Amino acid sequence: MPEIELCELMLTSFIIKRLIMKHNVVSLLLLLIVGTGFAQNRKYELPARDVPTVTKGMSGKAKYVTDLSPLLWSSLVIPQNERYYLDQRRVRDFPQPQPTNYLYPQEKYKLIIDYVEVEFSINSNGKTLSAKGTGDKLNSEQKKILNAADVGTDISVKIKFKYKNQANDEFGSRNKVVEGTAKVKVVPETEAEYPGGFNQLSDYFVENVINKISDKNGFEKVQRAELKFTVNEEGEIMDAKISRTSTDAKIDKLLLEATEKMPRWQPAENSKGVRVKQEICIPFSVGC
Repeated sequence: MPEIELCELMLTSFIIKRLIMKHNVVSLLLLLIVGTGFAQNRKYELPARDVPTVTKGMSGKAKYVTDLSPLLWSSLVIPQNERYYLDQRRVRDFPQPQPTNYLYPQEKYKLIIDYVEVEFSINSNGKTLSAKGTGDKLNSEQKKILNAADVGTDISVKIKFKYKNQANDEFGSRNKVVEGTAKVKVVPETEAEYPGGFNQLSDYFVENVINKISDKNGFEKVQRAELKFTVNEEGEIMDAKISRTSTDAKIDKLLLEATEKMPRWQPAENSKGVRVKQEICIPFSVGC
C-alpha cells in the first residue's frame, strides 16, 4: 500500500474512533463517505445549485414570504454570530429528528423570531421595482412584484427580524433588529435538462474537460470556474460564456468548447407545457 494512502487510512481510522466516542452519527456517516474516496478513485460530481428557486406559477401564488422556497431561511445571509445563535436556538428549543438547516420546517422560525419587515426587489425592463411589508404575510404591493418577476429574474429578499427571547448571551444583547438578505431565482415549471440528468452532465465535464487537463493544479483551477449559457426552445446551447474564470485561459477555452458541443438538452416548459428558453448557470465548486 502506498505510503500516502496508508497515512490517509490511519488518519481516517483515528477520526472515526473519536467520532464514535462522541456518538456523532451524522458526522461519522459523512466521514465514511469521504474515507471511501481515499481508497478509490473518487468520481467528480458537479455541486448542487445553492441558490433557492421558485417557479413562475408558484411565485404568483405565494401568500407568505416562506412560500418562495423551502431553502429561504437556510440561505439567508446574516452575520455569522447571528446565524450561530439562530441555529442553536432552533435546535435547542424546537428539536427535529434531523435538525439541519435544509430539513427544518420554515414556519417554526416564527416560534423563535418576530418579522419586522420584508422587502422584495427585482429588475424589470431596466427598472428596479421594490415593495415592503411588515410581518411574513405578503401585501398586495409585494405580490405585484412577484407577479412581475419573469423566468430568469432574481428576486432579492431582505428580512428584518427580532428574537422573541431577547435575553443577553455570549454574543451580546438580543434586543436588536437583525437584517438578512437572500436571492431567489424564478425558474420554469419544468426546467431544462441534460440528456440522462445531472449525473450524466457531471460525467460529460469529467470526460471532456477534467480528463484533458495535464496541469497538476488543473482540477483546483476548474473548481474556480463558473459557466453560463442558454438552452433555447429546441434544446440547443446558445450564448455560452465564462461568468467566473478558472484563471487559466486554456482551461476556460476547454470549458467553453465542451459547453458549445454538448448534445441537445430537453427544453424547459412553462405551466402550459409550452417550451421556453432558460439560462443555465454551472459552478464547478460553489456558486449559482
